[in-house]
Amino acid sequence: MKKQNNITCIFLIVCLNLMTQCESSNNKIFKETYSFYENARRELREKNFNNAIYILEKIKKNNMYNFINDKIQINLIYSYYKNLNLNTAKKNIKQFIKIYPNHPNMDYIIYIQCLIDISMDKNIFFKNLPINYHKNDPHYAINAFFKLKHFIYQYPKSPYVINAKKNLIYLKYRLSEHDLKILEYYFLHKKYIAVVNRGEEMIQKYPEMPATRKALIYMKKAYIELNIFKTAEKISKIISLNKI
Repeated sequence: MKKQNNITCIFLIVCLNLMTQCESSNNKIFKETYSFYENARRELREKNFNNAIYILEKIKKNNMYNFINDKIQINLIYSYYKNLNLNTAKKNIKQFIKIYPNHPNMDYIIYIQCLIDISMDKNIFFKNLPINYHKNDPHYAINAFFKLKHFIYQYPKSPYVINAKKNLIYLKYRLSEHDLKILEYYFLHKKYIAVVNRGEEMIQKYPEMPATRKALIYMKKAYIELNIFKTAEKISKIISLNKI
């Protein structure tokens, strides 16, 4: 009986030693991971996005215990966005939302998602070429516009709402200018009913935008061409009141 007690005691001591060693090993791994993470944060502050991505991806790959994995993911998303690796940033956002659907920083992730769409709309690869930006397909701008509206509704107390509203104004300007180019094309090709319809859409969607005020001039001319003089006269008065 005494021998059995001794064996039990030895077994318990071995287990305790193993647990202590395991805990010590975990602490060491955590400290190393956090040290690498801090290095990545420093690279981010210094805007060395390639270096930050390299470190963060290495941590992500070797982070067997998933320490601060959400923070690593958030910083990776930001790094890819700032480094203009926009598709990779979007892929990481998709993964993040799937893994952390109720994360406390989800408002930040959704806001970055909107900024990525805006960046993709700006056609960054052609920014130094003589291309009329407002003629480009506004697919990403439309996506960003509706995402931002949803973001403001879903996270009204988010610190990013102020900037989101500024982004919305910019997108309204961009989309209204695009619509104006289409309206001008219709007018040039004497499609006067299309001019009127597009102008009415612009008044509904972007009443405060400069492009919409310019559209009124084309609408007036279109109504004159269509021999609808009373409506043309009404628009003329609106133009005069707005000093267009």
